[in-house]
Amino acid sequence: MNATTDECGYSPLHLGAEHGDTAFVRLLLKSGAQVDYRPDTSEEFPENTLCDEPLRLAIRNKHKDIARLLLEHGADPNKRYFFGSEINLVSDLEFLELLLTFGANPDSKDRSGLNPLMKAVKQRNNMEVIVLLLKHGADVNAITDQRHDYRTVLHYAVVSGNINIIDLMIKQGAKPNYDKDFDLKKPSPLDLAILKGDPNIVELLIRSGADVNCSSPIIGSPLHVACAEGIPNRYDILTLLLEAGADPNLKVFTDDFDYSSQLRPVLVEYIASNERLNMAIVKMLITYGSRVIMKTQFRDPDGMLNYLKNVASNENIFFILLEACEAFDPCLIRRNQVMSPKQKTKLLELSKYPLTLKKQIRLYMRKLIGSKLLHSANGFDIPHCLKKYLLFDYS
Repeated sequence: MNATTDECGYSPLHLGAEHGDTAFVRLLLKSGAQVDYRPDTSEEFPENTLCDEPLRLAIRNKHKDIARLLLEHGADPNKRYFFGSEINLVSDLEFLELLLTFGANPDSKDRSGLNPLMKAVKQRNNMEVIVLLLKHGADVNAITDQRHDYRTVLHYAVVSGNINIIDLMIKQGAKPNYDKDFDLKKPSPLDLAILKGDPNIVELLIRSGADVNCSSPIIGSPLHVACAEGIPNRYDILTLLLEAGADPNLKVFTDDFDYSSQLRPVLVEYIASNERLNMAIVKMLITYGSRVIMKTQFRDPDGMLNYLKNVASNENIFFILLEACEAFDPCLIRRNQVMSPKQKTKLLELSKYPLTLKKQIRLYMRKLIGSKLLHSANGFDIPHCLKKYLLFDYS
């Protein structure tokens, strides 16, 4: 009976499983029919053959009773195919539960490098599948390989945009940060949440311990991401990050061994990447300590001189940048072809004289206290007008 196969390798059991003949399959199994036919191999994704297993045929044709019969008689729930194991090829909840009940590996990855939980959490309305996988021990901290930028399950949960799924993953132990042993320098789940422009998800991740100063040589820190072009709800997200301790002067390098490879500072990134600037955002970044250097990045990596064209139409923003400026480069200001004549005249005028003592004290306190100045100023025993001056509050 087991030796009888057609030219494709199909046995009577294959045909019974494919066509849903439960009585025939039960008779064959009772008579000792072989349930697995494909040879075991060390290959993770074995090459295709003409013949699938009877279990695969039963599942593909939605014959649940036959699939259960085969599993009860020893069919391998982890049999691997070219595109993955049985569990990677199933989308139906009932068959997924059946395979898991009989020992299918919930963390098995398909040929693309994703496991069932990663694929499940990417979808907004897939809570039943997620709960089922978790019930059977799916790893909430599983990580992909280089092809998918080493994304974790939590990355994919953030992609879904469903805060309930994200919250569930965190409560089940998903880590919001990469392990320190892995210096991957890849975008974090927090970075993806910022790109989606969802303050609620950003707040949840921060509250769950996401590092607001983690950085990637590709996209910079979370503040860099929030200051990039086209981020929805930017002000709210920046507020959350800064209040959680994000450093607006964090230095990020594309090459650890080349200090000339520093990315633009956060404030410069915002001014350079956005044509329509928001005064409230510029003021907030400066209040939390963003440095203002009127030099080119060639002379100073923190310089913003070549990006002032984006503030030419907003005198209020240009004014607060001048107020916060701590250094000028008159030579390059004169040679600059990007600024408006009015900007150039004002900068050259200011660069002739040293900073006033009042401004120097403010700069010193900003450097000394950093982003905590905003919350510390109210405790200073100084006149209210000076507190407002420290915080660039000219209202």
